Amino acid sequence: MEIRLARLEALIPSLATREDLACLETRMTTAIGRVETTLHTEMTKLTWRIVTLLAVLLPSLLAATVYVTKYVN
Repeated sequence: MEIRLARLEALIPSLATREDLACLETRMTTAIGRVETTLHTEMTKLTWRIVTLLAVLLPSLLAATVYVTKYVN
């Protein structure tokens, strides 16, 4: 019994307090907010790249198809 109690007493100083957990929660909330902002920004950039690619590629393919159907035997 005393061995178990000694182990617990040795462990107590390394446990987190409520203040430690509150500080950690604040830091995690801030970090998650930054990640969400970065992710949203990058997804918006990628979406516009895809839209631009399709706006250029699809009319070109249509023009090529029309040319092939009219002028190639």
